[in-house]
Amino acid sequence: MNHLRLRAACSLLAHRTPFPAVSPGLLRRPTGRPTTQQTRHGSWFSWSRKKDNDAPATSSSDSRSLLSFLKSSPKTTPAAQSTLPPVFEKGGLASTSVFGSEPTEATAAQHSTSRPMSTQEYLSVVDPSRGATWSWPRRFSARQHQRRGRLPRRMQLLQTERSHTAKSHWIKTSVKKLAPLARQIAGLPLSDAIVQMRFSAKKASTQVMNLLGEARMEAMVRRGMADADMYVSEAWVGRGTYDSEMSHRARGRIDMLRKPYTSITVVLKENATRERIEREKREKKERKKVWVHLPNRPIYGQQQYYQW
Repeated sequence: MNHLRLRAACSLLAHRTPFPAVSPGLLRRPTGRPTTQQTRHGSWFSWSRKKDNDAPATSSSDSRSLLSFLKSSPKTTPAAQSTLPPVFEKGGLASTSVFGSEPTEATAAQHSTSRPMSTQEYLSVVDPSRGATWSWPRRFSARQHQRRGRLPRRMQLLQTERSHTAKSHWIKTSVKKLAPLARQIAGLPLSDAIVQMRFSAKKASTQVMNLLGEARMEAMVRRGMADADMYVSEAWVGRGTYDSEMSHRARGRIDMLRKPYTSITVVLKENATRERIEREKREKKERKKVWVHLPNRPIYGQQQYYQW
């Protein structure tokens, strides 16, 4: 069987159609196109695929315009300019500004034909927050008629008596140390309070003395109060924030300390206020009825016999 197959194959090769003859000139490479070596590069997602160099040659003007197009910024192209949002210039003047150029005839005619601004529109321009302040004149006029034009006692005292409140900065001390000084100067004349703080053994007394001196000058300049007529009506302290400091202990331990800050506030008033308060206390005591152990009261419901 093998020699029969070999004989059939030889007969097929003998009767095969021959290839046509090719002249040697056709086997030469053309001179008009550059020679390129085609290679196949396998890569993932074809990232390293080389560009095709078989593109037809272009003229110098076309290549120059192509290079200029590639080098130009995409923001300057007409297509990109149409998609970009409009750019607004900051710092310009409004069309109605008095510092701008002179109005033209068309603008003047437009303003002449516009209607005049109403009172509410004018107030909205002058006072944008008129919603909170516009009702004040009405409330003030109504307040004048509530007591038939008489001022309340608090307003009368503010008109006749003067006072000044001063607060110190945050002093690096505690409330426990500063409160005794506030109780010491409360109720004293201003000159006596300054003397007490000047000769006090407390460390914070210097800060309190400086506060009293500043409060005296402010009351004389701002309120017109006399130096000899002022006294410390009230004095209290306020707790402030805390500062942290490290305390190094044995065996490399560190304790965190809390350093408090405290302020003191004083209220200066005139001697006329003190005299008024003493007079009111005395009058109130005089108006009080004398206490009687067995007051004379009428007896009601007395019967001859028991009701139970």
